[in-house]
Amino acid sequence: MNRALPMLRLTPQAAGVLQQQHTKAASELRELTRYSKEFDRQLKAWIGYDALRQLHKDTSNALLLTDLVKEVA
Repeated sequence: MNRALPMLRLTPQAAGVLQQQHTKAASELRELTRYSKEFDRQLKAWIGYDALRQLHKDTSNALLLTDLVKEVA
């Protein structure tokens, strides 16, 4: 049963609003990425590469655990 999905049609105004929201979100993401990279660079200089690597690993594990708990609930 392969049925084609209906095409989404936007008014020019709605498309403009969506484009503005996308541009704003992309800009915020670039700023957060820039901040995160600089934060990691300074943290690595302060606590060392191995400690930063372990911190990232522990953070990833904690987030995965949180997602798993939410999924089970």
